[in-house]
Amino acid sequence: MRTLVMILMLAVSLASAGLPTSAQQNMLQVKAGKPVGTIKVAIEIAESSNGRVAPNACYRIDSLCKAEGWEDSIVVGTDIDSASKLANYSVVVTGDDGYTDNDFRTYQDALKDWVRNGGGFVGLGWIVFGAYRDSAWQMDSIMAVTAAGDYGFTTTGQVRVDDSTNPVTQNVRDFDIQAYGEYANAGLQPGATALGDYTADSGKASIAVREVGAGRSVYLGPIYFGTFQGYSNEPYYDDTNAMRLLKQAIEWAASRESTAISGPRTAPLQRAGLGAAAPNPFRFQTTIDYSLVSAGWASFAVYDLAGNLVRTLVADALPAGPGKVTWNGTDDKGRTVAPGVYICHLQARGTSLSRKLVVR
Repeated sequence: MRTLVMILMLAVSLASAGLPTSAQQNMLQVKAGKPVGTIKVAIEIAESSNGRVAPNACYRIDSLCKAEGWEDSIVVGTDIDSASKLANYSVVVTGDDGYTDNDFRTYQDALKDWVRNGGGFVGLGWIVFGAYRDSAWQMDSIMAVTAAGDYGFTTTGQVRVDDSTNPVTQNVRDFDIQAYGEYANAGLQPGATALGDYTADSGKASIAVREVGAGRSVYLGPIYFGTFQGYSNEPYYDDTNAMRLLKQAIEWAASRESTAISGPRTAPLQRAGLGAAAPNPFRFQTTIDYSLVSAGWASFAVYDLAGNLVRTLVADALPAGPGKVTWNGTDDKGRTVAPGVYICHLQARGTSLSRKLVVR
């Protein structure tokens, strides 16, 4: 209510200033978290894909854009591999088949700079898997989730919305999914926020958002872009909540100014804590305090400075509240690690935290 009153007051002040109606509308849209002007969407697919053919998933995304009055184009990597080409769009949407023959190599550098300077990115399907399988892919720098580590999962059940007040998930209810998997650690990037997970795998991010420089990134893993040859993922695009989520994700990614995403949160899932290790530096064993606000899946893993997984300490469902985890300075094969600096990483519902550990 307070936000609505402020928006109405802004409209009155703009009208009294003699601004044109279009300018009033644009400023109100920005303040309300809506994109200004027509959204221009690039739907990126592999060059060999038959994704242009109805009733394919790509065709359904195209239909969504047209129903909303947006301008959209189905493109391949070479169509968006420079700043001048990307300047024609507000948002790039890509997914499973997008990296099959492009591997994002043809446009990743241009896309990274474009997002940081105000562009929008919406990643569907196995985006993390795409990053993980191709060491040349560097999209971690703009994605809401990371491809670091070597952790995989498959899940069923429903996509669960944890925060229905966010512009991306507003009025979106939980919806069914087919079997879905990520083949790398879909943990949150620094500064990202998880808005949903899975009923069957609490804590595994299903919806995440991140502001990157002047731009925005959205991760919608369980909404497949499409296995285009078999049309096996079409039910996602027949689900009202899944399509509302995709629509609102594109709208949010196309909005340039910060909105309620940085405001107060109703869900407490982002407030888990990871304390200091003691002793640190250490030689034989160290203990790290932590606190989880909500019960659910959590992992504690140790990495070296090159990002290689050294030891998985915990990967299990844990109760809410304080706890301790210890590391005896060995790797997953029981071998004593070399002296040096390591990173302990906590991944829990809505939380991604790290602490430095020094082995003598």
